[in-house]
Amino acid sequence: MSGIVLDASVILAAILGEPGGDDVFASLEGAVVSTVNIAEVYTYAALKDLPTAAIDAFLADTGIEVAPFSHHQAITAGRFAAQTRKAGLSLGDRSCLALAAECGAEVLTADNPWASVAEALGLKITMLR
Repeated sequence: MSGIVLDASVILAAILGEPGGDDVFASLEGAVVSTVNIAEVYTYAALKDLPTAAIDAFLADTGIEVAPFSHHQAITAGRFAAQTRKAGLSLGDRSCLALAAECGAEVLTADNPWASVAEALGLKITMLR
């Protein structure tokens, strides 16, 4: 499927011009994102009363593959709860990690607490900043 799975935090960093956001564009070739994480990006926009046109354009222009949240990923995300609870990871976070586990892919995130769970989950998690 892909070599890199994007978390919602890196998509938001790129769209909003946050620190490290420019670096996201170098990681987009062959990138994939879960539908759950797309929902997180649109939720952020709705809660902050931001227009969604930039999100729509980012997704269309970059060609990022959007992967549906599967039954297998749901099981994996649930199983990851014990290892990620202390780090405060959400269902959306675990959905991203489950997709990466399914694909055998690296994860790119801007959420630093994820680094503490990488070894326990057997995943490569790269911090954007």
